[in-house]
Amino acid sequence: MLKSLRNQSLRKMNLLGLFFVVFLLFIFVGSVLFVGYTQYVEDIKKLEKNYLTSQKNFIEKETKRALKYIDYKYKKDKNKPISLLQDEISAVIENMRDEGDGTGYIFIYTFDGVNIADPILKENSGKNLLNFKDLNGKRVIYELIEVSKKPNGGYVDYVWNKPTTNKPSPKISYAISYSPLGLMIGSGVYLDDIQQMINVKKKEYVTQLFHYFGFVFVVVMVLFLIGIFIYRYFMNVIEFDIELIQNASSELQIINTSLITFKEFKEVANHINIMNESLKDLNKNLELKVEKRTCELVEAKEYALDIVEKQDRFIKDAIHEINTPLGIIIINIDLYNLKYGKNRYLGKIEAGAKIIHNIYNDLEYMVKKDRIEYPKEEINLSKFIKDRIEFFSEIAYGNELLFELLVEDNLSISFNQTHLQRIFDNTLSNAIKYSLYRKNIVVKLFFDGKFKVVEVINSGINIEHPDKLFDRFYRENDSRGGFGIGLSIIKEICDKNGVEVEVISKNELVTFRYYFV
Repeated sequence: MLKSLRNQSLRKMNLLGLFFVVFLLFIFVGSVLFVGYTQYVEDIKKLEKNYLTSQKNFIEKETKRALKYIDYKYKKDKNKPISLLQDEISAVIENMRDEGDGTGYIFIYTFDGVNIADPILKENSGKNLLNFKDLNGKRVIYELIEVSKKPNGGYVDYVWNKPTTNKPSPKISYAISYSPLGLMIGSGVYLDDIQQMINVKKKEYVTQLFHYFGFVFVVVMVLFLIGIFIYRYFMNVIEFDIELIQNASSELQIINTSLITFKEFKEVANHINIMNESLKDLNKNLELKVEKRTCELVEAKEYALDIVEKQDRFIKDAIHEINTPLGIIIINIDLYNLKYGKNRYLGKIEAGAKIIHNIYNDLEYMVKKDRIEYPKEEINLSKFIKDRIEFFSEIAYGNELLFELLVEDNLSISFNQTHLQRIFDNTLSNAIKYSLYRKNIVVKLFFDGKFKVVEVINSGINIEHPDKLFDRFYRENDSRGGFGIGLSIIKEICDKNGVEVEVISKNELVTFRYYFV
């Protein structure tokens, strides 16, 4: 992480710090909201549970209070007929809690399911409701009777018609039995009343929660804005000090330390002022040295240009002067051969002269190539190759070599004749120079359906660095002489004219292959 903070601007780090503070603020506020909401859910559950428990305790208390009366009545009048006792108990029970709200009233059933007392639904008196089922299919009276027979009674949840709304509502009742008379005594409350009360409490709690969250949010925002203000104030002061130092450092100015706030930055500024003074003195001396050196370089440049110009003129004159006697030598040898026949010694002189002539042509091309145009024309490639072979045959013969031609007739290309001559003359000269003695140099020309392909194959030592072969002044074998520019001329011309070149060297055979369009 420390590496990622390197080379970062103070302004960027400032923004990163602000982002981090805002991120922490959001986490804090989110945590407060989450804790508050979690507490709210737990409190509501606790409220619901406590209220339900209080209601259950209430109906259990009311039921057991009625049970005490029944027990008292039975023990007092146990000699009376059971039916009479039940009627008297029923009359008293029905008048004990007759509020008509359907909550907390006492109902009594026999173990057979016959209704004895119901102050709300008096029309059920005397009916057998043992098999009565609520909307969920629960046998309400049956389950109340069964649970009442437990040692301490029990509770049953079911759906019952609510008197105040005349609609089925969820209800919970507590029932306990009185075995001497074979009775089930019970009391219940409607759960929708509990839900309504809980909804009211929820609204009150939500209101309080929003007030709490609002207060927290306002306090946090006020503290955040105060913190941002203080943070920005100090960052602006720091940025001002740093910017003052940066500007002075880049322009070699003296820093006014009275404008700097922090002690540490003042110390840095004092060191920079000392350094700037030293650099100013150094620059003055350096400017004088640079000015003097510039004058020397200008003089050296003019001298070098003069030398290059003279050298260029010398090379041009030398090439021109070489061409004249060279032409005379070759012409006179041809005339001698016509008059007296070929002479072995003159043949060697002619071969040497032609080699010099080829070098002359390369040098002349190098001098002129950037100053003149080389227009293309239609050339009979088959005839052209044969003519160049005839020109180099004397050189090959002098090196105890022979040309073997495998040339298809009447194959033509659009090319510049000077460019084409430089390609073939340098390729043939190279093949003669590096060929093994008394071996044939094979020259092929054929059409492969897309390209006119020329191959020049000679026997020779394998090329060690074919990737460097076309570099200017590179020579694979220094013992054979040469300037090392012939192949570079070939590559330049081929690239300019879209000719693909391949050099294959293996098994002591070297092949130069050209693809002409």
